[in-house]
Amino acid sequence: MKISITTPSIRPDFIGIVATCIKKQDFTDFEWLIGTKPELIDEMKAIIGADSRFRVLPEPPKHEKDFYNLNKCWNMLFREAKGELIVNIVDGIWFPNDVLTMFWNHYEKDKKACISAVGNQYDPNILEFGKPMIEVWRDPRMRLDQGSFYQVYYTEMELCLASLPRQAILDVGGLDPLADKYAALFEKEMCARIEKAGYTLWLSQDINYRALNHPRLYGQNLWDEKYKEGWPYFDKCIAAINNGTRLKLDFI
Repeated sequence: MKISITTPSIRPDFIGIVATCIKKQDFTDFEWLIGTKPELIDEMKAIIGADSRFRVLPEPPKHEKDFYNLNKCWNMLFREAKGELIVNIVDGIWFPNDVLTMFWNHYEKDKKACISAVGNQYDPNILEFGKPMIEVWRDPRMRLDQGSFYQVYYTEMELCLASLPRQAILDVGGLDPLADKYAALFEKEMCARIEKAGYTLWLSQDINYRALNHPRLYGQNLWDEKYKEGWPYFDKCIAAINNGTRLKLDFI
């Protein structure tokens, strides 16, 4: 199998738009793995429809003091994946029919390339033929001075829509489940380890998506609090990566 699509999601109302876009892809050699709460599995299956390439899996349980279990869920999906290339797609985004083809073409040219797409946010209530139309927020990573495809630091990597060679994830041992105490940040920490392992990080403005604007899970104030709480641990991890003592974890 060439591509494994991974989607951690606990929002059934945000998975339908992704399913519609995946079913329209002109690249067909893929599987789609969704990690969700056990009680949501049947609802998710009903929304995405029957397809032998689609699997909905129960996410791992939270540990004590966890804010969420996103990193543990990603690790589970990566372990289950059979494809050479992982394409992570979060819920609540629309993307064109050729996205998988574009990611695969980059991978064929460079087996060490990790690519993050860019995407703006749109009003979730105004769609035309399933496509969000009214932009409400612009991705700050978008720029005009570097061309459409250029190498970036780990700080620019987002997994909203991104490709990573499965071997890169295996080489660094996945994401840090201890980081589930906090919000965000740690996909970038994994990308910092991936870069140290000899892979290159790229931003592609030719591969883009439209995200449905939505409130933060668990509330904006709590999310902001957990995001700030995570910075000391994040900085400690990055320092350890830079001095060579944190290059591979053991979670895949």
